[in-house]
Amino acid sequence: MRLLLRISALLTLLALIFMVWSMLVPTPLPVMLAMTVGQAVGTIAFALYGFVIFHDVRKTRRAQRSSLQAIETKEDR
Repeated sequence: MRLLLRISALLTLLALIFMVWSMLVPTPLPVMLAMTVGQAVGTIAFALYGFVIFHDVRKTRRAQRSSLQAIETKEDR
């Protein structure tokens, strides 16, 4: 999961580079690239980040559930 977070961070930086480039050189090509490629790369980065967060929350809840079930099983004995 750390690898996915690093990839997400790198993609975010790449998208920001496109956005800044379009602000510094406001000609049609950088603006169009920022609007298409930059947005697509940023969206992919956000989706990767969301997937990692979702996976981590799900794993944490499963661990809590199993530890609670283990405590309940010990109390039943």
